[in-house]
Amino acid sequence: MDSSRISKLKRWGAAAAVSFGISVFIAALFYNSPWGMCSAPVVFFLSDKVLETSRRKREKKRLNLEFKDYMYAVSGLLAAGNSVERAFLTALADVRLLYGEDSVLLKMLGGMEKRLFVQEPVEHILKDFAEESQSEDIENFVEIFCYAKRGGGDFIHIIATSVGRICDKIEVLEEIHTVMAEKALEQKVMCITPLGILLFFKVTSPEFIGRLYGNLFGVCIMTAALLLYGLAFFLGMKIVEVEI
Repeated sequence: MDSSRISKLKRWGAAAAVSFGISVFIAALFYNSPWGMCSAPVVFFLSDKVLETSRRKREKKRLNLEFKDYMYAVSGLLAAGNSVERAFLTALADVRLLYGEDSVLLKMLGGMEKRLFVQEPVEHILKDFAEESQSEDIENFVEIFCYAKRGGGDFIHIIATSVGRICDKIEVLEEIHTVMAEKALEQKVMCITPLGILLFFKVTSPEFIGRLYGNLFGVCIMTAALLLYGLAFFLGMKIVEVEI
């Protein structure tokens, strides 16, 4: 069984566990009935999407960080007089030392040495890497690299300048994420607060919201509230996301 299939099974298992817990919570808090567990398929679908999106964002962020260090190493090796192929290969060793064998970048470029050994142009390797990474920064760099490789000129200066700009952008994005971490925490607290209030009334004053349970009118009201809460939750997640 390949690693991608194992990863998918693990994600489904995590989504199933999360959706079960959320469905039990919804059934108890919003409907006070086991029938509330009927929301489990929808919750599982949303949980799987959220977990997969979160995993991809973490992987992309990690890839960008590794790529930044990789490009610094490549630029330094080119300035020291190494050939393009040797610079890209040697820099992979630096990435391996910094991030270990589980590096995202190493998994994507691990076959570079074999491909270079059979005389495949480094441009083709980097284009495949950029396409797989789905990162705008990496795609931009590869385009500039291929243009500089074909056009000649001060190749080392062009690469160094491009690397500097891309790395500066990645560092700025890191700083923005650090600042936005506080806002993300506030968003999570605001999402929990309505549920806390509803739980407080259910525990301390069950007669206050008792009429919302066990009848069609109450089910409609609670379903509308649940949908509105879900919409607010995902809207809040989008607001605190930063893309530059």
